Amino acid sequence: MAPAVDEAVLKLAQAQRLTGTSCLVDGDSFVQNAAALRQSALQKGLHLNFTEFASQAGVYAMPLKQVIIRSLLHRLDSEKVKSSVARQLDRFEDVMGQGPDYIDGHQHVHQLPMIREALLAEMERRYAASMPWLRYTGAQRLAVGFAFKDRFKAQIIAALGSKDLLRQARAKGVTLNTGFTGVYDFHGGKERYSALIQAWLAAMQHGDSLMCHPSLNAVAGDPVGAQRLAEYEVLSSPEMQQWLDQYSLRIA
Repeated sequence: MAPAVDEAVLKLAQAQRLTGTSCLVDGDSFVQNAAALRQSALQKGLHLNFTEFASQAGVYAMPLKQVIIRSLLHRLDSEKVKSSVARQLDRFEDVMGQGPDYIDGHQHVHQLPMIREALLAEMERRYAASMPWLRYTGAQRLAVGFAFKDRFKAQIIAALGSKDLLRQARAKGVTLNTGFTGVYDFHGGKERYSALIQAWLAAMQHGDSLMCHPSLNAVAGDPVGAQRLAEYEVLSSPEMQQWLDQYSLRIA
């Protein structure tokens, strides 16, 4: 995505604080840091994109609101959706030398109508013998005391296709994570993120996925850059291991 984000991911991987990372294949640093990622123990995922890099040749993308509305109305260009999914998988394979271990979506677009059907069909065509797993945004682990705005955001994300993705993926034998957490408004600095992490960990169950967005510094032009840094500082802290031990959790 960006060098500071990539470096944060690799450092957290070395500290055994992450299990995987999702790659925006059209991002500036994807090729640059691919070798280091290949050498890491992380699962390598495709971060399917339909909202960024619209100015790049061959990229089919538009603002998130438009993607959501057009997908729900079945007004996306179906051929461009199919070719975009195939192109991104091609690029991932070309750079990483393997298919993705899992697939999710930038801004969760992988679960939207039209996109999810195209994705599942392409996965079946390419990887029938060994399917990547998919991120499921339902089964939110929302601990008692979560702010309404965080609950609401998590529930809206889940409502935009998680149940249909779960049903369609299972019908094709695709594995998904059991539950999902890590959704919040990207505000509050280290203090709030520390409290959120502890609440998420307390609510997590076996097979759940916790989403995070760390960076070594606040990247210019990134509206959540300062919070990315806060996430990195919390995730890399000694307290993080203490919380994992407290809740008898293992990152694996």
